[in-house]
Amino acid sequence: MSIPRRTVLAMMAGAAAAPVMRPAATNATQREAAARDAASLASSRPDPWIELSAANLEWNLLQIQQRVKPTPVMAVVKANAYGHGLVEVSRALAAAGINDFLVGKLDEARAMRAAGIRGRILNFGPFTGSGADSDAEEIVRLGVSQNLYAPQAEALSRAAARVGRRALVHIKVDTGLGRFGVHHERALEFIERASSLSGITIDGVFTTLTEDAEFDVVQLERLRTIAAACAKRGIKPGVVHAASSAAILDFPAACQLDFVRPGIMLYGLYPSMRAEKERQLDLRPVLSFKTRVAQAKTLAAGESVGYHRAFVAQQPERVATLAAGYSDGLPRGLVGKGDVLISGRRCRILAISANAAVLRLGDAPAAAGDEAVLLGAQGGESITAAEIGAHTGASVYAVAMELSALLPRVTV
Repeated sequence: MSIPRRTVLAMMAGAAAAPVMRPAATNATQREAAARDAASLASSRPDPWIELSAANLEWNLLQIQQRVKPTPVMAVVKANAYGHGLVEVSRALAAAGINDFLVGKLDEARAMRAAGIRGRILNFGPFTGSGADSDAEEIVRLGVSQNLYAPQAEALSRAAARVGRRALVHIKVDTGLGRFGVHHERALEFIERASSLSGITIDGVFTTLTEDAEFDVVQLERLRTIAAACAKRGIKPGVVHAASSAAILDFPAACQLDFVRPGIMLYGLYPSMRAEKERQLDLRPVLSFKTRVAQAKTLAAGESVGYHRAFVAQQPERVATLAAGYSDGLPRGLVGKGDVLISGRRCRILAISANAAVLRLGDAPAAAGDEAVLLGAQGGESITAAEIGAHTGASVYAVAMELSALLPRVTV
């Protein structure tokens, strides 16, 4: 969807001022109201912005739900919702019926609660459990389910007593990834000790798979053994889960636990090149990265653009300058390889600096103020995260997550 030249969103007064994603309008009156809201954000400034498709987000969620039903979805919105916008995406998912979320930092959980997101929020990341800067009391007050794998349960128990409500914990079991977690051979003892503390509720037990097909089977069996041993000892393990996007596609047994945890697939991207080629699910990209032409001109032969004369024209060349650069998340590795869409045509990138990029226009019509698509579709052409990743050696995860969190975001 292309927004007319003068109907771009206004720059945010700050990151917290980002517009809210809304569920799709159900009638013409609501659609018109949504259009007026978008128009109220209008600006002719050429600065870059991100457009988010609420319809595509809901579509991707539905494809995942249909594949794993009746297992419910815990939506992974860590890393600023994979670069898409934490609050915007979380609100849209909540409107679509999601009540369980996973974040990577306490700051993200805090922002979601401040934005009115209710339900379960699992903080996947660590926390400070002691000293003057302890996070324990805030975790309890926010009702966050905290990832626990270190001897910090006592701090949460004490905080629960002060606050007057129970502390929720998710025990992270290292079944073989070797990253965070209590080792699977010590997990049962750890869970038993944590469950014995006053004010502590074991909200869940979970692990992260290695995505090695043979070893994932071993990991899943270790997790199930621990959950079964808890039950035998009279300990309720809460919700048990292991399946991320890759497992949803390739490891059905892991999808038969209490939750699945899709991340990248919610946003219309695939967890691997193989998965993208196979396309077991029909996913639709949620994010477009856009800006506007700041200047269009013709270089004479011998004239150059960019620091250190990155490109020197051998003949007259029509070029366009965009007010978007690597500080916004446009990778420098695209120089000479990647394209930007203008008037539905591909225009090769000649130079990228912190806040600007210069393109060869060729015969593409362009004038100051015209929309330029750095990631997304325009006309019959599209530039995908996978294409950008192929040019730069980055994964689609990195392409999306490295977009600046300061970019304004608008829902279309």
